[in-house]
Amino acid sequence: MKAASVRSVFWAGTEAAVSAVLSFLGAFVIARLIGPSEFGIGAAAVAVHVLLWVTVNALFSDALVQCAALDDGMASSAFWGSSLVGLLAAAAQAGCGWALAVALHDSRLVPMCLLLAPPLPLVGAGGVVQGLLTRRRAYRALAGRAVIGQGLGTLAGVVAALSGAGAWAPVLQQAVGSGAGALTLLLRARWRPRAACRRTDIVTLLRVGLPLTASTLVLAARYRLFALLLGGTAGPSVLGETHMAFRLVDTVRELSSTALWRLTLPVLSEHQADIPALRAACDRMLRWISLAMLPLCGLMALAVGPFTARVLGRAWMSAGAAAEPLIALMAVLCVMFPAGVAVVARGQIGRAVGGNLACAVTTLAGVAILRPGNATQAALVWVAAQLVVLPYSLWINGRALGTGMLRPLRAALPMLCATGVALAGAITVPALAAAHGGWMTLVMERLGVFLVIGGLALVPLTRSGAAGWTGTRQ
Repeated sequence: MKAASVRSVFWAGTEAAVSAVLSFLGAFVIARLIGPSEFGIGAAAVAVHVLLWVTVNALFSDALVQCAALDDGMASSAFWGSSLVGLLAAAAQAGCGWALAVALHDSRLVPMCLLLAPPLPLVGAGGVVQGLLTRRRAYRALAGRAVIGQGLGTLAGVVAALSGAGAWAPVLQQAVGSGAGALTLLLRARWRPRAACRRTDIVTLLRVGLPLTASTLVLAARYRLFALLLGGTAGPSVLGETHMAFRLVDTVRELSSTALWRLTLPVLSEHQADIPALRAACDRMLRWISLAMLPLCGLMALAVGPFTARVLGRAWMSAGAAAEPLIALMAVLCVMFPAGVAVVARGQIGRAVGGNLACAVTTLAGVAILRPGNATQAALVWVAAQLVVLPYSLWINGRALGTGMLRPLRAALPMLCATGVALAGAITVPALAAAHGGWMTLVMERLGVFLVIGGLALVPLTRSGAAGWTGTRQ
């Protein structure tokens, strides 16, 4: 691997690792201090902010990366357009507090939403800078945003929780993290936009940015609306437990996928006009992604239950149980990830919007009809809705690569088999031995068996040549 590629992977991995550590630290400490009900109220306000954050941040950033030809005038136009969208999002954030207060019967949601509004214009400006830095593969500057922004946000949230702020703690964490992160990105970019905004440039970028943002927005809105509907039907406590289950899994999934997205999109975009080369690049990416992510999913599945019960306490045990099906879904999405990026690289985002919209509608209908009464039931509704649209997603990915539905998954076969064998062994061997003591001993036994069996299983599978582990066969 070239030195530049190694540096890119290092800084992208550093950003994901720092973000994961800070997110877990903030979530665990704040959740334990304020309890499920207060955590659920704070999560409702943050849910709207994150939805708007995703919209503002994504509208131009990935379109700038995917664009075949980019000049400074187009980048400047994107900067001013994105900043305007950030101002509109701030107004929307400030205005939604009253509706949330009525839905969840808590007047604090009005000032909470007002506090979350000011960072959004900065997020709009920072989203364009993010796209420019990703296009240049300046991952070190992007990592600085995570270290400074999330570090300050986590500190603010933990201090607020220790001070007895209750539901305000996660709100302060999000507000400080969003604002400080965007400001850090702007200061580190060493780029200043021109005082010009061309309508033609905005339209050109939005041809890619709008469908991609719509797809991303539907995905983000799916969980946020799911959380709000769940809180209205099952109550704040179930919402808090379910939100923690998602935080346990999605913190790792979203941060790792963000890092992988930034690494893969520039590479795959370079091959958008050469389908065989694009397919070979996807295979190569999938082999490395499966090598890193599938064992991680297995380790999380083994440890999440005992770890959650011990660290957060018995009040959060249901969150650990609810996280297990979400981890299985995470493994499926990791295997599909490179082909999904290829869809964006080829500019075929519109096809994915329909699938994401169908998944969101199915999820909300499941909550409204089935009315899950605990976190595990809520998680199963979420996973079932995703599985309903899985065949359509596979079809879209295969079309983008000029293959059948299952061909884009082939390169993950060795690690998928090795992880499955290791996971089954890690569950059965300690149970048959019946020699473990406390929760820590059980977790260590499972992890040890998983690593040993996984390592042994991987050797014959890779030697068999399934999916051309070391090659790029078509």
